[in-house]
Amino acid sequence: MGGQFRLGSELEYKPIPVKDLLRGMKNLSWLMVNLAFSSIIYADEQLASEVLELEKTVDRMELLLLMQAALATRSADDAERIVSIIRIASATGRIANAAADVANVAFSKIRIPRGVSESFFNTGEMITRFHVGKEFDGKSIGDLLTKAGIIVDVLALRRGVSVVIEPNEDYLLREGDYIMVRGSVEAVTSLAECLGAKLQAEYYALEKPGVYKDIIEDLVQIRNISMIMVDIAYTAMLTKSEDIAEKVRELEDYVDAMVESFSQKVMELKELSKEEKYGALRIAFSSEEIADGALSIVQPLLLGLEPHPLISDVLEETIERISVVEMDEEDDGKSLKELGYSRKGISVLAVKRGDDWWIMPPYSSFRVKSGDVLIVKYVSESERFVEELEKEEDRREIIEDIQEEEWEED
Repeated sequence: MGGQFRLGSELEYKPIPVKDLLRGMKNLSWLMVNLAFSSIIYADEQLASEVLELEKTVDRMELLLLMQAALATRSADDAERIVSIIRIASATGRIANAAADVANVAFSKIRIPRGVSESFFNTGEMITRFHVGKEFDGKSIGDLLTKAGIIVDVLALRRGVSVVIEPNEDYLLREGDYIMVRGSVEAVTSLAECLGAKLQAEYYALEKPGVYKDIIEDLVQIRNISMIMVDIAYTAMLTKSEDIAEKVRELEDYVDAMVESFSQKVMELKELSKEEKYGALRIAFSSEEIADGALSIVQPLLLGLEPHPLISDVLEETIERISVVEMDEEDDGKSLKELGYSRKGISVLAVKRGDDWWIMPPYSSFRVKSGDVLIVKYVSESERFVEELEKEEDRREIIEDIQEEEWEED
């Protein structure tokens, strides 16, 4: 679901609904993390600059949300429930700041070696930014994609300090706009040619294969676990499950230990230059900050405060969404891999079976049973397929049932 935020250089109160602000912050922080890692993979300073611009927008949105939340709080009960909203906003801002720290590595001229992108992202896909020139001033996004002859996801458009999330194909472009897109390398390359842009998408030779391999594997693991923690944290808030929130706390301790061990390893490596050590440590510390942000999301739940009901709505309306699918007799006995969801852009974060939870179950060996409820993550383009699996009204009813069960248990 799209959203437009016109925020001037000077902050002043604007009556933007809390739900819209929270949804926008979650979308932008997700986009920033992906752009940030793209910027260091391609050593793209322009992409890194975009992350820093988006950080300013997220910071303003967080302050506006705090103003709006303060106005909406009229009783002790209101205050208790709004805490979860404020915490998510704060954690999202923290994740955005971590993304900006990652992006700053791109300015240090450190070159990430060949093949790293396949570890950080899905093979064959990239996220980048393009500047709109005079040729497409007044033309729609659809016109641009038609001329390029490609299909890509336009994730966001920035016009000065205004940001539009997921603009539709009828949206009119202006000279000076910046569009953030996701698509196959081939499609993005074609779009670059159409816009007369130079695509910074070259990798750099592996000069120290053995050393780089160990460092990169550790970095990828730290980064991936941190991002998984964010997904699990949102799952906990969606389901009101303290058990899942506890898992986030356990993983945060694990990431802290990993980063500590990684830091010692990097500092002891004589083969790496000071600049390479700086870049590796900055990425690790920023990933740790993302993990800390995930823990911050669930802390109100761990303290016994009930999540605000609008959180469920937000999680089903962002670019990257979280919802539920219930298994029936036709699914009984299938492994998660055999369900075929991953081919449709859907991943399974957790499974609820009776009173038990399985967090990040193994795809090849875990077999579902009729009545299991799968907590799934998917991008907005997969909404149609999710709707075929489980109607929206049924998903909402399932979520409400889980929330009641989990909150009564707690």
